[in-house]
Amino acid sequence: MVYLLTYDGYMKEEYLEEICPSAILFMQCGLKDCTLEFRRFYETAMPTLKVGDEIVPAVIWKIEETDWQNIELVYPSEIYERGVWNFRTEKNVLEVTVFLMKETPFAFPKEKEVEAMEEAYEEHSFDYSCVENALDRTKDREEAYGTLYPRTDR
Repeated sequence: MVYLLTYDGYMKEEYLEEICPSAILFMQCGLKDCTLEFRRFYETAMPTLKVGDEIVPAVIWKIEETDWQNIELVYPSEIYERGVWNFRTEKNVLEVTVFLMKETPFAFPKEKEVEAMEEAYEEHSFDYSCVENALDRTKDREEAYGTLYPRTDR
């Protein structure tokens, strides 16, 4: 059994179960001292975690190791780094796998990614403000630089 932390549209049970039929929701949590950022993911953008001053909602899934290869297709190694975090619960400490994006350029997500996150947050009754804040920060970067990419003409 492997534990996976998701903080994106894959918090939605239906989406994760398509990839990993063995996925079982283990727990909901809030990641303290984090913020979300949207970064380029091929032709769109996806969220990643950075150190910050918010609490980012997340879920932890239990996944059978036989499904693990499917997760690595969702979070490709050329864009994501795999990490292991220790989570202390009331009963024990869990080793949880988390995927964080490498330093790709800031970008706006396409509408379908925003909708997936909205649905996931609604499904878990999470406060959506950290997603709105991440979208606002992306917009502010674009306004400050005239582009999402500082020191370029793109």
